[in-house]
Amino acid sequence: MMAILYGAFIMKTSTIAEAKNNLYHLIHQLEAGESIRLTRYGKPVAVMISEDQYQNMIAPNKSLNAAILNWRSQLDDNADVGLNDKELKAIRKDNAGREFSWDE
Repeated sequence: MMAILYGAFIMKTSTIAEAKNNLYHLIHQLEAGESIRLTRYGKPVAVMISEDQYQNMIAPNKSLNAAILNWRSQLDDNADVGLNDKELKAIRKDNAGREFSWDE
């Protein structure tokens, strides 16, 4: 089994044969929150996730903000996916907004 970086996520990879022989250990890894990509002849064919991850995935998001917060909570701490919280707060504080009028 090896770990491979997919975007901002590190996912362990296992062949189907390895998974079959080590299912008990894989289940414990899934319960610990890890995801496992299964391969056949070196090509990805399936992904194993925990029940908690599955329930989070299928649960309807109540808002865009909740979806973004959920996505950000699953990222690796070192993932570079844009602005961090400190940068966002600095932008929001300095930006007083823009003037708007319904009149043209």
